[in-house]
Amino acid sequence: MPDLTSIMTARPDLLLAVFRDPAITAWNRLEARPRAQDFTRSLRAEVRDPLWFLTRQWQMGELEAEDAASPIDARLLTRRSTLDRVALGGGPAQVFDDSLPLEALVERERVPFTHALRVQAAQYFLRLHPAALRAKYLPRYRTAFAFPPLADGDLRGDVDGRNLYLATQRLAFDGEAALAAIAAGTFAAGVPVDPGDTAAMAPVIDGFSGWLARQYTQPAPGAPPVWDTGRLCYSLEAAAPAEGGGQLVLEAGRYDEGRLDWFSYELDAQAAALPIDDPAYVPPPAVREAMSFVPTPVTYKGIPNPRFWEMEEREVNFGALNATTGDQLLLVFAEMGLVYGNDWFVVPYNLPVNTLCEVLGLVVTDVFGDRTVIRAADEGDGAWQRWSLFNLSNAGELRGYNRQFLLPSALGDALESAPLEQVQLVRDEIANLVWAVEEVIPAATGQGINGYDAADKTGVLPDPIASSPAAIRYLLGSAVPENWIPFIPVQRPGSVQDIVFQRAAMPRLGTPPRDVILAKGVLLNEPALPWFVNEEDVPVTGKILTRSYQRVRWYGGRTCLWIGRRAETGRGTGNSGLRFDQIEPIESTGDDG
Repeated sequence: MPDLTSIMTARPDLLLAVFRDPAITAWNRLEARPRAQDFTRSLRAEVRDPLWFLTRQWQMGELEAEDAASPIDARLLTRRSTLDRVALGGGPAQVFDDSLPLEALVERERVPFTHALRVQAAQYFLRLHPAALRAKYLPRYRTAFAFPPLADGDLRGDVDGRNLYLATQRLAFDGEAALAAIAAGTFAAGVPVDPGDTAAMAPVIDGFSGWLARQYTQPAPGAPPVWDTGRLCYSLEAAAPAEGGGQLVLEAGRYDEGRLDWFSYELDAQAAALPIDDPAYVPPPAVREAMSFVPTPVTYKGIPNPRFWEMEEREVNFGALNATTGDQLLLVFAEMGLVYGNDWFVVPYNLPVNTLCEVLGLVVTDVFGDRTVIRAADEGDGAWQRWSLFNLSNAGELRGYNRQFLLPSALGDALESAPLEQVQLVRDEIANLVWAVEEVIPAATGQGINGYDAADKTGVLPDPIASSPAAIRYLLGSAVPENWIPFIPVQRPGSVQDIVFQRAAMPRLGTPPRDVILAKGVLLNEPALPWFVNEEDVPVTGKILTRSYQRVRWYGGRTCLWIGRRAETGRGTGNSGLRFDQIEPIESTGDDG
């Protein structure tokens, strides 16, 4: 019988054929299995053989890594300029002061004096009085600043507002009229104030005269409106001094979302400079700044820790990502965070707000002394390699942008009230009209009420042929709800082909016909007639316009409260049921014969 040695000599591959070794060996997790209740020694990760580290690195594939050297120094060269002026709604430029949020500076409008606000102002004025003066002058205030009587049609449909008026008509007085008398200097003579009480009443009057300005953020008297009634949005321009002279003009001509951030602006190279009338004003110059930093590794919740003895947070679980075959972006994001998480570094750079900055150069030095110039991501050849983030677009250029970065003093979280007013613009393809539906209208209580509930329903035409034996009748025209205000398509003035929507009106039905139906809110009554809205600004999906109070905290805890407007996508097309020249059957009442 041959021995094993002779067999192996004749067949050296015999053992490989019988006992096959696996071609691929992989480990995805290595962990200790302690048999004691005390984990102190296990968590120490004690190592007595350095060869164990090498074998574990080989097991995990770390010996095949291509990691470069770690950075130890970063040199940054920037050019920055400060936004120092702003022009609202095509008006003259003014020096930009960030003591107010730019959103409040753009959106703020005059706060209308509702009946509730008049009563509130009067109550505040009374609280400033000492008890003796309050009891003495309250009857005089009720006489001098009495509420005007309601005329026919006032507060129609506003049940709560009418009830508030009736409840406070004799007990309170008009705070708006008192403020107007103080501003005009006729308060003491109109009340009248006794000569012996003049000194005691002086601090009371002074404390009340600035109440409205302290309560609400409002524009200066006579300031032009910033809301563009033709495009249904706000428009503004801002500028910063450019290096070597001139200005960098930024425009936000389509602002309607409630927050002015970097993506709201475009750099307009063809725009005219924004001059400041004050000859003593000196704009802040554009400066270049060179800095040196120590790069810091990027950290985020759920990042794999490079050290064995560190515990990872459980707030982010990358293993729970539910990615399908079409979620390439999600898979790339997970790979960048898990596989290349330790390859990202942060170079801290403190940039003041309202600054326009451009990175001119970035040089990184690693531990081996090699220096690498980090270039912009869009310097590759070919349009498909032009990748950009946080860069400003160039106005009038398709896919054109520059390397300017804007850090505006944008709002964070804001408190927004329920809508004071809401108008939905809908296209009615059957009637070939655009309807402005007042879904919410302002009320005397200072809140918004349902526009359908407040609509007048007393103008319904009686049926003059109810007793006629005819089977059909001729309908001259149908009616629509009173809160539906029409816009008719017309040619733009001075153009032969452009179409715009012009504000129109529906007649108020009655016997005989009465006047036309007027809107009840501010949005549809503010523009001067004739009022044209661009056709492209009322898409097929429609548009929803909203007025509401905005309240924010600003620098130093200052509170800003103003009324702003929003525009958002509508709910689609609508059908008013408006018809003309129709023949309709008369429904039988069942009393024939």
